[in-house]
Amino acid sequence: MELAEKPTTMRSTLPTRFTELRLVLLPVLWGLALLRETTALGIGLLVAGATDVVDGALARRLHAISRTGSQLDSIADLLLMSSTLAWIWMLHPEIVRERWPWLAAWLGLGAVVLLVGWVRFRRVADLHLYSAKAAGFCGYAYAVILFALGHDSRLLFGGATALALVAEVESLLIYAWSPVVDEHIGSILRRRRARRGPGV
Repeated sequence: MELAEKPTTMRSTLPTRFTELRLVLLPVLWGLALLRETTALGIGLLVAGATDVVDGALARRLHAISRTGSQLDSIADLLLMSSTLAWIWMLHPEIVRERWPWLAAWLGLGAVVLLVGWVRFRRVADLHLYSAKAAGFCGYAYAVILFALGHDSRLLFGGATALALVAEVESLLIYAWSPVVDEHIGSILRRRRARRGPGV
C-alpha cells in the first residue's frame, strides 16, 4: 500500500524533525566512538534510539505518516543499526569474535531482504514489523548497557538476534506474497487476517 503525500504543515513535519535529529546525532556518536568515550556513546545512543520511538508515535498521533517520512525513517534506522554494530566491533571485538556466526546469519539474511525488496519494489522497503521493533528495542538496550555500563547482557544479545532473524524471515515471506509495499503492515498475521476477511 503506497502512502499518499499530504500537504506540508508544521505539525506534519514534526515527526520528520525527530528522524532528522537521529541522522544529525550519527556523526557525533561516531566521534565519541573514535575517542572511546563509551559512557557518552551509550547515553547518546539512548537519545538516538528514543527519537526512533518518538517519530513513529508522533506520526501516528498527528496522522502525519507519509511515504517520504517512512523512507527517511528506514534510512536512519539502517544507518544507526549498522553504526552500532561497527561500534561494538571497534570497542568490544571479543564479542564479535565469540558470536560472529549469529551476527553473520543476521547480516546475511538482512542483505538478502534488502536485495529482494529492491528487486521487487525498486526501493528500500522497511516493513516496520512488530518483530523488528522488538529486535531494535532489545538491540539498542543491549548496546546502551554495553557502552554505558560495560555489561555484556547475553540475554539481551540473544533476544535481539533471535527477534531480528524472525523479522527478516517474516519480511521475506511478506515480499513473496505482496504485490505492493505496505510498510505499516506490522505483522504477516495481519495480512493473513485481511485475506481471510473479518469474522473468519
